[in-house]
Amino acid sequence: MNFGDSAYGVALGSSYQGTSNTRGMFMGHIKSLRIHPLTAAVLALSASTAVAQEDTSGQPVIQFGEVLVAADRNPAAKEKDESIVVVERTQLEEQQPESIAQALKYEPNIEVVGGPRYSNQSPNIRGLSETRVLQTIDGARQNFNSGHRGTYQLDPELLKQVEVKKGPASSLWGSGAIGGVVAMSTKSASDLLSGDDTFGGYVKEELGTNGNSNETTVAAYGLSGDFDYLVNASVSENDNVEIGGGEELTDSAGENTALLARGGLKISDNQRLDISFRYNNRDEAVPSNPNANVGTSSPLVERDITDQNVTANYWVQALEGKHTSRFTVYRNDTQFEEFRPTQGEDGQNDNTEVTTTGIAINNATEGFGAQWVYGLDWYQDDVTTVRDGDNRPENMNADTDVMGVYAQAAFTFGEIFTLTPGVRYDRFEAKSQQLEDSARDDSAVSPSLAAEIKATEWLSLSASYATAFRAPGVEEMYTQGTHFAYGDFSFMGLGFLANTFIPNPDLEAEEAKNVELRADMAFSGLATSEDQLTVSTAVFRNKVDNFIEQVVINPHFMLGFPMNTTYLNVDKAELKGFELGVNYLVSDLELGMNYGQTEGKDLSDDSYLSNIPADKVVLDVGHYFLQRDLKAGFRTAFISAQEQLPEEETREFGKYNLTDAYVTWEPATGSLNGLKLGLAVDNLTDEEYRVAFQELYMPGRNIKLSASYRF
Repeated sequence: MNFGDSAYGVALGSSYQGTSNTRGMFMGHIKSLRIHPLTAAVLALSASTAVAQEDTSGQPVIQFGEVLVAADRNPAAKEKDESIVVVERTQLEEQQPESIAQALKYEPNIEVVGGPRYSNQSPNIRGLSETRVLQTIDGARQNFNSGHRGTYQLDPELLKQVEVKKGPASSLWGSGAIGGVVAMSTKSASDLLSGDDTFGGYVKEELGTNGNSNETTVAAYGLSGDFDYLVNASVSENDNVEIGGGEELTDSAGENTALLARGGLKISDNQRLDISFRYNNRDEAVPSNPNANVGTSSPLVERDITDQNVTANYWVQALEGKHTSRFTVYRNDTQFEEFRPTQGEDGQNDNTEVTTTGIAINNATEGFGAQWVYGLDWYQDDVTTVRDGDNRPENMNADTDVMGVYAQAAFTFGEIFTLTPGVRYDRFEAKSQQLEDSARDDSAVSPSLAAEIKATEWLSLSASYATAFRAPGVEEMYTQGTHFAYGDFSFMGLGFLANTFIPNPDLEAEEAKNVELRADMAFSGLATSEDQLTVSTAVFRNKVDNFIEQVVINPHFMLGFPMNTTYLNVDKAELKGFELGVNYLVSDLELGMNYGQTEGKDLSDDSYLSNIPADKVVLDVGHYFLQRDLKAGFRTAFISAQEQLPEEETREFGKYNLTDAYVTWEPATGSLNGLKLGLAVDNLTDEEYRVAFQELYMPGRNIKLSASYRF
């Protein structure tokens, strides 16, 4: 077992596992390989030649020979209720994404939502997004969610990898994971040091033609005895973005500063401590709803966003390596300071702050005929808003406490059949200081059950049932005051024509029940002695009860009745779909294809839901040249027209094709060793397109150049 984010050799003092360049080329070969996580865990725990690693978010990575599998939250029993996607640093450097969502856009049933302004983008997973997708960074929950403000406050340049778990995942992760989990891991010294080096660093410059973007990054890292450290900083800026066809999107420029500092100490052969500090600041002038243009209900705001995080992880191993405990303490503080210059002579100021404090204890034990995982999570969200001016939402001071305990076990019979039951209990409490009798509490039990059978040497079949829940947020329960006003006039004595927020402290928690069937196939030696073919298919059906929606009551101002906005629990929603992934590796050639489709319906009237991704096919071709120093490739996505629309939807979302291309060159030897050049082109044909259910068209062609030197 490995402790923490660093490689096993660094953490426990054994030899280091290869150079950064070697690992990058290796990951280029196997990044798309999918092996069932539980199968990998069982093999790893029973094979004497295996080496286990664990990334910065606590996601174990099990490596033996030339197979690398990103697993789940624990190194023993694995959650079986969703597909797993891993985007490694190699692909991030090929793609040079402007946002976390952009890094995931090639995956089946994952779509980029939030519009063309990169700071507002987030992933939609199987028809669910925002608060229904839990995000973590280095194991710490990121719970900021407020109005039309972005939720991903992290520069992709700081990332080591992004791991996505599709479908409900509450049995191990708790509230918020009814659509899935996006687990992000930042870089560490062990990811960047090569061989026996004890100190290193790099400088990097990135330029983009769309919006004249540029980013400068510097980093220093090292190893001194049992202590390793890293400091990584970047500054970037961009002008207004151009959408497909060349039209400029006004109010889309911004500046960003990011910092990551971390240190790790190997206390003994079975103990490790890691502490990290992360800072991000962004300045921009955008509409209050960045997925729209400036208008009456979406005025221009000058926005300053500051996100700070401190995370401490402590690992200890016992029972001759059969037990591992991980203790995590973290605190996130996200502030949005906004000024509306067009609202009155002196403008209007908004300040929104969300602070999340959390503790997580995770244990993994092998014994009593099974592999066990069990633990405890606690976190508190404190939300404070301060606003001035007339016809505004009222100030808020509210908090939520959530406590959860969980246990799961994997029983293997005859090395062929594995049964994995699990259960989690959560209790949450919430209260607003502004509303009398607003305190409420509730609890949820989230069971799961999975079964896998290894039918043949090349075929594994699995079935899983998982439940999940999402506690209502304080803004959904406690927001009150004016949503927006239509002007300073009255009609027949009715006063201001305004839309008013009505609080609803009695909202029920959302609940999801997901059934998934999977088949995973792996072949080798088909056309040559060294080729590999993997095929994965999945069919899923996710039913969500008590779906929370923002509802406008009396939207047409019927005489004598005000127009109000509130949050309500609506009837059951059903999300079902299919996924297929095929990857073929032979010599220096990589070929990939995936397909995803999702259908969403309101079961109360059999009508279609909004915000469901359109069907998508992605083709991926990559090839190495010059003794694998150079790699070139392209990814083409064919997105179908979204014709499954709610009756009230009047917009049309046509089909479109997107092609991205890339070239990377990194000499492994010689005087230029340490240099890496990259060229990436997004939207090669400058397609003018709009993602289904989004208001604005997306960015056009963007030619991106990068140059880095590692020393």
